[in-house]
Amino acid sequence: MEALKTKYGIIPDYQNLEKYASGNPASLIFTERVEIKTPVGVIVPQYSVDDHGRRILKPVNFYNNGNIKKAPLQEAADIETQYGKISAELVMFYNDELLKKLFPLNGKLSGYWGEKDEYALAKALELQLPCGPIKAKIINLVFYKNGNIKSLTLWPQETVEAKTPLRTMRIRVGISFYEDGSIKSVEPAEPYVVETKIGEISAYDNDPEGIMGDINSVQFDSQGEVTALSTINNVIIVKNASGEEVRYAPSEKESLCSERVTITVPLQIEFINGKVRFNKSGSDEYNFLEYSFKVIQYKKKAVDPFYVCS
Repeated sequence: MEALKTKYGIIPDYQNLEKYASGNPASLIFTERVEIKTPVGVIVPQYSVDDHGRRILKPVNFYNNGNIKKAPLQEAADIETQYGKISAELVMFYNDELLKKLFPLNGKLSGYWGEKDEYALAKALELQLPCGPIKAKIINLVFYKNGNIKSLTLWPQETVEAKTPLRTMRIRVGISFYEDGSIKSVEPAEPYVVETKIGEISAYDNDPEGIMGDINSVQFDSQGEVTALSTINNVIIVKNASGEEVRYAPSEKESLCSERVTITVPLQIEFINGKVRFNKSGSDEYNFLEYSFKVIQYKKKAVDPFYVCS
């Protein structure tokens, strides 16, 4: 096998090499220990399996300019960040080698290795953030090029307290930030009454989309104004100048576990360019100047989804 020349040095032994049209390496699997010096510390790409839930070798990816893009690590490395050194088993970079994303753990979830196993291995991180200090087990951290945190994703079992433009809230799933450090979105761990342009609404999503903290149900603009939220506790009555009404409420859907059980689907509300939009539908937009709005209680008891069927 011909040794591979990279900007990080010679890689003598590897497999599954893929190249760009330019001939530069796009991805490869390391098969022996190689230390790579990056701007955030020395890392050793994964080159063998272990007993820690990782059963397969995963490739290292490169940009066409030769810079490293994504690297699963053989052993946890201390990565330099503006928030101190953070131990990581998977790191991702922008094309200029600035840190983009890190995962403290990078196990393989399978029939023999599950979320509970991975969570048990996770260690709580202590971070001093613009929203206040937090201590929690974190799945991943995403960074802007200026080094500020873009978002953090919590393990499902974790919650933290964060100072938001509204008040201090208990948060689950994650938090995202603007580049200057101000909060962009949060996922409330419990219902919070929020003052909006159409009245007070109890903000809570009983089934947040996805498992990443990049986009959450309660969203803010750069000035701290609420731009979106979800509710399972309120109904919105929209009335035009003629007195005609349209009602928007949480809906229901059949449980995955039983046809006899229905679960509550939250009503999604956005505030965009002088209008309120419901359920992300362009045909359900109303101008604040042309309509009046009334917020009332949703009378049905909200039922959370559950995905483990007995």
